[in-house]
Amino acid sequence: MEKTHKKLQDYLPEFVEEFEEQLDNDEIKWGDTWRTRTVEGQEMRVKARFDDYFDQFKYANTPIPWLKIIGNAYICWVRELEQKSHAN
Repeated sequence: MEKTHKKLQDYLPEFVEEFEEQLDNDEIKWGDTWRTRTVEGQEMRVKARFDDYFDQFKYANTPIPWLKIIGNAYICWVRELEQKSHAN
């Protein structure tokens, strides 16, 4: 019998549920402070945060918080999307 492989899209419902929970928790902790930062320089700010996550993994064996990494990328994407929509 051939084993069927799931497509990445098949994981979206579970991912969205967990990601929304992460965003809810972050909103409780941080509010909408993500709006106070601009698109300019966000790549280096995010790189510094990611470096911190990987240092914690390397030196303290702290698991990589993948949903937080995705959340940071999502915030950057939303900032860019809003910037484009305001330009039109």
